[in-house]
Amino acid sequence: MRKVPEIKKSDLNYEDYSWTTVTGDDPKKTKEDADRFSRKEGYEVLTLLNSLKGKDQADLSIRTRQICEWMIHEKLPSDIQGRSKVINWIAANYSDLKEKYPF
Repeated sequence: MRKVPEIKKSDLNYEDYSWTTVTGDDPKKTKEDADRFSRKEGYEVLTLLNSLKGKDQADLSIRTRQICEWMIHEKLPSDIQGRSKVINWIAANYSDLKEKYPF
C-alpha cells in the first residue's frame, strides 16, 4: 500500500499563517498542546491536517487535506476550539462543504 505524502507548507491554500511560536507554545509539543488549537498558527494547522485519517484509518490525499484546511480557514465557527472538537467538526461537515471548495 502506497503511503500518501503529508501536506507541506507549500501545499497550503493560504499564506496568512503565523510561523513563529508564541510564548508558551512549542511546535514540537503538539501532544502537550492537544486540547488547544490555533487556526492562525501554520505549524498547528499542518499538524492537525496531517493527523486526519479517513474511514478505517485510511490516508488522505493532499487535496482532501487542502479542503479541510479551507474548511478550517473559512468555515470553522469561532466557538469551536480544541483539536478534538475541530476534528469532529471537520468529520461532521466534510461531505456538505467539500462541494463548495473554491480552489
